[in-house]
Amino acid sequence: MQLTRLFYFLRGYLVITVSGQYPERFLNVCAGRRIFIWNVFSHSDRLLRCCISIRGFRLLPPIVKKTGVQIKIIEKRGFPIWIKRARKRKWFAAGLLLCVLCTICINQFVWKIEIQGCNSVSTAYIKENLAECGLKVGSFRPFLDEKRIQTKMLLAVPELSWLWVDKHGSKVNVEIKERVLPPDMVDPNDFCHLIASKDGVIDSMVITSGEPVVAPGDTVRKGDLLVSGLLLSEKDVEPRQVPSEGTVYARVWYEQTKAYSLWVPNTSETGQRVKKTTLRLFGLNIPLYRNAMPNFNEYSTLTKDHKLNLFGFQPGIGLSTVTYTELHTAYEKSTVESVVQSSGRELLSAIDEMASPDSSCTESRTDYVIIDEDTIEVTVIAEYLENIAEKVRVAKE
Repeated sequence: MQLTRLFYFLRGYLVITVSGQYPERFLNVCAGRRIFIWNVFSHSDRLLRCCISIRGFRLLPPIVKKTGVQIKIIEKRGFPIWIKRARKRKWFAAGLLLCVLCTICINQFVWKIEIQGCNSVSTAYIKENLAECGLKVGSFRPFLDEKRIQTKMLLAVPELSWLWVDKHGSKVNVEIKERVLPPDMVDPNDFCHLIASKDGVIDSMVITSGEPVVAPGDTVRKGDLLVSGLLLSEKDVEPRQVPSEGTVYARVWYEQTKAYSLWVPNTSETGQRVKKTTLRLFGLNIPLYRNAMPNFNEYSTLTKDHKLNLFGFQPGIGLSTVTYTELHTAYEKSTVESVVQSSGRELLSAIDEMASPDSSCTESRTDYVIIDEDTIEVTVIAEYLENIAEKVRVAKE
């Protein structure tokens, strides 16, 4: 049905009214003669409105005479009708053609570059090198050679192992993969010890090279020797100097203390909103407002970007709207248990950032002391299991 209507739109159609004593008989006769009629709307028992193709309208005179109805053309629609009207408006047609040509011309330039896959390498660093390779905002898109850019980027940025450039209208997508650096090679002639990087109690040890000087259950301080790289022999053999290797897991304790108020803020929206719109035109930001910031003491922001898309092409034109919502904060006195619970999670999260990435929390305890009627002091003690072995090279004698 939709394809049929599209076909008639391209061929042109008419909006007509059918009036008479039996307009439904007119519809039945048209259906019998395979004349397609759609969007039928009945105004009354003797008047209806419908759409019909131009070709079908030419076949109506004998049907009108047979059914005794009157036909009136209300509106002419479709592509041929639009073309016929446009011929009479030469300046409009010229302006439309000029607009299309300008859009096509503008779309030949790069107005946005998106980079995906950056982890350790910064996006700004990649953009700087892309600009040196010829890819930047304002570059003429037909002159960009993707393979040449890929080759120059891989030579200029040793941190990259793969790069792909995809041109899509005025937008260029750059996808990268960072190089995985090989681990440091261990020189068998190196002489090094493993020392404790933190205070703790030894839990387990896996030593692949060197002589352990501590055992599980021993308490060590930061800087204590854990594994020696000097191998001694009971026989009359000179000691050997080897690079110590292994992992030494220990139970390490962390402690965080902080004072908290029992008065907890409760933030809510007042319903007042202000919108600030910025026109993004070919890399330029044109503000469509006077005051940059709203007259709110407290507010939240929500940003929405609307980009012009013409048949899959992005000509670098769009709007950015920032909505400022006014907030009001009221303080309510909470219970001690509630504040201890929330602050305990906060302090434990802070401790988790202090611990090593490969460590795991095995136990935690939260204590508090009431300072006054409005303030408490919360202390969190957490036990972590982590590898405290730190390699230290020793100069050979």
